[in-house]
Amino acid sequence: MKIVVIGGTGLIGSKTVERLRKDGHDVIAASPHQASTPSPAKGSQMYCREPT
Repeated sequence: MKIVVIGGTGLIGSKTVERLRKDGHDVIAASPHQASTPSPAKGSQMYCREPT
C-alpha cells in the first residue's frame, strides 16, 4: 500500500515510517521542514523525503 506520513521525519513519525516499510508498504515521509525536495503541489509547504 502507498502511504504518506505527515510528520514522518519527526520522533514518532520516523518510527512509524520505519515500521510501515518493514511491513512492506511504500512509504513517503513528509515534513513541514525543508529536508530535501519540495512537494509539487501548488501552495503546499510540505516537503517529502525519498525512501532510504
